[in-house]
Amino acid sequence: MRLQNDEYVKCQSKLVSKSISKETQKDIKERMKEIDKELLARKAEIAQKSPLTFAYRAIKDSHYAKDLPSDIFNTLKQDVFKHFNETKKEQLRGERSLATYKRGIPIPFSLMKKNVIVSEGDNYYLTWFEETRFKLNFGKDHSNNRAIIDNCLKTNKYKLGSAAKIQLKNKKLFLLVTVDIPETKNTIIKGKVMGVDLGVVHPAYLAVNDGPERSLIGDGDAFQKQRDVFRRRFKELQRCQLTQGGHGRKHKTKATEILRGKERNWVQTENHRISREIVNLAIRWKVESIQMENLKGFGKNSEGEVETKHKRLLGRWSYFELQKNIEYKAQMAGIKVVYVNPAYTSQTCHVCGKKGDRTERDTFICLNTECSCYGKPQDADMNAAINIARSKNIVK
Repeated sequence: MRLQNDEYVKCQSKLVSKSISKETQKDIKERMKEIDKELLARKAEIAQKSPLTFAYRAIKDSHYAKDLPSDIFNTLKQDVFKHFNETKKEQLRGERSLATYKRGIPIPFSLMKKNVIVSEGDNYYLTWFEETRFKLNFGKDHSNNRAIIDNCLKTNKYKLGSAAKIQLKNKKLFLLVTVDIPETKNTIIKGKVMGVDLGVVHPAYLAVNDGPERSLIGDGDAFQKQRDVFRRRFKELQRCQLTQGGHGRKHKTKATEILRGKERNWVQTENHRISREIVNLAIRWKVESIQMENLKGFGKNSEGEVETKHKRLLGRWSYFELQKNIEYKAQMAGIKVVYVNPAYTSQTCHVCGKKGDRTERDTFICLNTECSCYGKPQDADMNAAINIARSKNIVK
């Protein structure tokens, strides 16, 4: 309701502006409180019960409710409500749209009492509602899922979570489960920090705050060339389709949807590979924490719109996904992940801290005549990675 109120949205965008005075900010906030009171009164008329009760009744009133077990109802209600609360702040700021729940979404249920995974010899089975029984097929098992389930049910090294989902995708059923894997205890050196600079020329450059350790991860040119190949193939397929919709549209666009899926899978695989290499090096170098730039809002203007010069870059750079992969892998290894302010990390010299010349994308030159690096070309990504590792400007 807030996002649909034009005056409220305009007030939000005005508050972001740095040019307004404190008095104006106070007036805007007061007006937003008044609008909130009006919206809350309308909301109370529409949804008189608590949000959880309202969500449950909304599902219960649907035409297919009679065919679904109550356990799925309860889990779905909690799932939807939890997701909303996790993204609530971004939604209210207009940074994220409301989630849509369409056909094909995973069916949530609880792995408790009736619904359990059991082992019979080398095989695993899921006993589901109405005595339905599924055999678990691990396929080629590149992710080592069988070993994970073994550790849950046979060795008890891991703990199987109660939350689970079943998803129908491409005429196949997938079981999605959560597993609690304990942190690995690794040897660390107190105060040793690894800085990770994510870029386009090089996917990642690593350096520590105090030491000679440096490393370049990934090939930026190869990464961009492969994405260009996907773009060209996608455009060729679009030209061949020449469809305006109507009957047969789904069949005509099937090839492009398959290609989109292949590109997405390839990017995910690359991000997993790069993040794994980064965390492995962090373990080998015995770092206490990994520091990365907080890139939220990168490439956007004061109104929150992506600038034209950054559209092509942001369309092909999956930095957010890569950072999240690094984050959870580092957590499993017992290494902290910290985000720092990206301001001037690539424009200042890591030796003297003074601003230098960054006219060329891959080269940094210090302009401080008193610095030992004066006039010497340095790798810009290496310089930025050291600055990130040494930065004390932590973003909460």
